[in-house]
Amino acid sequence: MTDIHVNVDQPPEPGLLRAAIEAALAGRAWPDGPEAAVARAVADHVTGTDHGPRSRPC
Repeated sequence: MTDIHVNVDQPPEPGLLRAAIEAALAGRAWPDGPEAAVARAVADHVTGTDHGPRSRPC
């Protein structure tokens, strides 16, 4: 298992993470915010486009 590190301005809402990750993996839009940043990091990692640690303002 590989760790994924994402820097966000505020903690993501745990209840929204799964839906955000599913949207990112399916290529669907998701509103910007910490959940979207985490979802993009997971999708990038899973698809092999991971470019390392990232920081994105919410």
